[in-house]
Amino acid sequence: MTIAQQTRYRRSLQKTIARHSAVPNRGVIANAQLERERERYLSSHAVQSIALLDGWRRILKVPEATQRWAEAQQVPICAYDYRRFRSAPLSFFHKPRSTGGVRKICRIGDIERMWHVMARDLVVAQHRPRPHIGDWLGRGRDWQIDQIRSVLTSPRQAVVSADIVKAFASVNVAAVYDLPYLPEPLIRRVIDSRSHRFVRRERSEYAYEVHKVACNDHDGALERSPSGLLEGSPTSNAVFSVLMDDLPDQLGEGIHAFVYCDNIILIAPSMLRALQARDALARYLAGHRAGPFEIRSTVTTARVHFEHLGYSIQQRDGSPPEIGLSISGSNKLGARIDNQDVSLEETMTWLRASYGSCSRELMDTYVQRVVDEVGFRSRATA
Repeated sequence: MTIAQQTRYRRSLQKTIARHSAVPNRGVIANAQLERERERYLSSHAVQSIALLDGWRRILKVPEATQRWAEAQQVPICAYDYRRFRSAPLSFFHKPRSTGGVRKICRIGDIERMWHVMARDLVVAQHRPRPHIGDWLGRGRDWQIDQIRSVLTSPRQAVVSADIVKAFASVNVAAVYDLPYLPEPLIRRVIDSRSHRFVRRERSEYAYEVHKVACNDHDGALERSPSGLLEGSPTSNAVFSVLMDDLPDQLGEGIHAFVYCDNIILIAPSMLRALQARDALARYLAGHRAGPFEIRSTVTTARVHFEHLGYSIQQRDGSPPEIGLSISGSNKLGARIDNQDVSLEETMTWLRASYGSCSRELMDTYVQRVVDEVGFRSRATA
């Protein structure tokens, strides 16, 4: 089968699973049909093959990933069985967080990544997230920024910007077993971090920053293996989004919630309501069935800019919200401008593709900045 044929077959199975999972008040027969379709999906060689390609595309350039897929097609057809799968030791490295501390990023092997891709697909096919959930199929970064733009109508509104501390590492994996989307053996052998062995490795580009963290690491956190959901897994974001699906029910009326993985924005009609919503959010996460979780949060009025997903957002009097680059986004733009190996056209393409939700006036400002600085650099070099 070609890549296109395998892709179509995979999508047809996903649609079948989605259709069966959408049946309200499923009885014994309907549950058995859904279970049968899930097993059919997981045991399909064609689905496993295209999931391998997806996994390679996450870490390799497309031509190299396609070449690996073509080589894999030459071996005899033999589907893997997740019930008998034994994971090889997973390596992990420490990546510094912009807000302090480190993330334990896991490097997942080819077959392990294939199972993670397929587990993610099953979750996405069966779960229908509520409107506040981003980082989902069809709900990318710009989609959520546009949702926030639509509810910001007054500078008197207040905004809670919250970040869950060590979100993935803090997940109690026992809660994942309670989700109705994945077979128990798949969770136990693939997703549950307690079933894996880990080997720590170094990443030279982060060595200096991690050394600084290690100097203040009094409890030996750097030496401990990853816990909770694995960072670097295609499944973790989808599972974490499912766990956050009931958040709006805990905040009261009039509070608009937006969740993008471990980043949370709450928009309230007043500062008092925002403070109440922040406290409700802290209680919800502290008592969460997959927690407890700890948050860092700030509360401001919409008149003062706040940052979310690489954007800076501000609501002024009598005008639509101003959407521009955050500090980190501006730094990324500056790094591209200073990089002589990146052309003007490449920088422009990256800017418009990565920050498509910017207000038109601010986008024009950033474009002019690129033209002026790259033009000045070109003249100086000449």
